[in-house]
Amino acid sequence: MLQITKEISYTPSYPVDRDTFFLCIDTTGFQAEVSAIATIGIAYLSNQKIIIEQWFNNSGLDQKELLLAFFEKIHSKHAVITYYGNRFSLPFLEKKCQEYNLINPLSSMESKDYYEMIHPFQRILGLSSCRQSAIEAYFGCQRSSNLSGKKLVRAYQNYIKKPDTADAEAILLHNQDSLEILLQLISIFSYNDLLHGNFTDCRIQSITSKQILFCFDLPFAILKSLQYSAPDCHLSLCDKKGLLSLSIDNNMQFKHYFPNPKDYYYLTVEDRAVHKSLASYVPKEFKQKATHATCYEKLSVEHPALRQKHSLCQFIVDTIRHLICIS
Repeated sequence: MLQITKEISYTPSYPVDRDTFFLCIDTTGFQAEVSAIATIGIAYLSNQKIIIEQWFNNSGLDQKELLLAFFEKIHSKHAVITYYGNRFSLPFLEKKCQEYNLINPLSSMESKDYYEMIHPFQRILGLSSCRQSAIEAYFGCQRSSNLSGKKLVRAYQNYIKKPDTADAEAILLHNQDSLEILLQLISIFSYNDLLHGNFTDCRIQSITSKQILFCFDLPFAILKSLQYSAPDCHLSLCDKKGLLSLSIDNNMQFKHYFPNPKDYYYLTVEDRAVHKSLASYVPKEFKQKATHATCYEKLSVEHPALRQKHSLCQFIVDTIRHLICIS
């Protein structure tokens, strides 16, 4: 086993907890039962610097040794940040622990997966997919290594057959690139803030005869400005600022969309949705299953809930989630 430790300067755009670390593993395939760990890499904060540590399986037979060294380093950590880790890295490592009869400390840690944070916004962002390569391209991340996944596996297999320093360095550089990109993408957490209403402030900015404009502030800047329009609604995000505008009808009303349309009926005559528990006595001909497009109530611009910060925050979150579902 080869172990490498490096220190890099880093100014986080989103706070990093000292009990949190970034994780990237490189393997010879997706199936843990028939694939091997080539490299385990982590990055973590220490004295205002980022430490990168890597464990390289240079004999092809050091998987257990890699795991033990890795687990010893992270035993005091409480959270792990990955890209697609909940679907690949963490299950892969769990199966390796079972193979070597090891206790897995990752199983008791909080897992923070960028993929799960960004995936709801795929269509709004105009992404063809949420593969890590697509995310890196969208946010302008640059790699020093030109190894693709397939090339990395081939380079590692060549190294095991005939050890070559150049191959080992290329594999380790690819892993380091992945860790540094995880660090660059830390502001993906701001999309999570957006989806869960973690705002520092929210308010009604203006009301006209045609629209009502809501303004909200995020605690930290998003990675890239966003403009998205849907019928009767427009969302704008730039830095820490968010603007949400909704169209107003002739009765000075606008729509508040509910989450979980499957729990609602749309009342065709009244043009509004009600929870199924309240619609049990409505004749069948006057109700239909609600959809994302019909699961709403109409609010007056003078509705008192809009003057309460908690209710206003929830309204903004509900509208953003509606946009995500219909985009």
